[in-house]
Amino acid sequence: MNIEAIQEAITRLSPEEMARFRAWFKEFENEVILSEATSVTSPSREHINKLKGSLKGSGAMKAFMEERRKG
Repeated sequence: MNIEAIQEAITRLSPEEMARFRAWFKEFENEVILSEATSVTSPSREHINKLKGSLKGSGAMKAFMEERRKG
């Protein structure tokens, strides 16, 4: 499947399906960002500050900081 086919499929979603897709995609993006952040062995303060902006309000930054404290 290519990006054009994905885009076309998204445009055909009902409003309810679009809401479900948005919620899923937001969670997916947060997981990808969190995975990238935790793969850094020792993230710099600059890296963490960049993440704070991109994850604001998602709860992912809080999860990342919890994992960092445990590790």
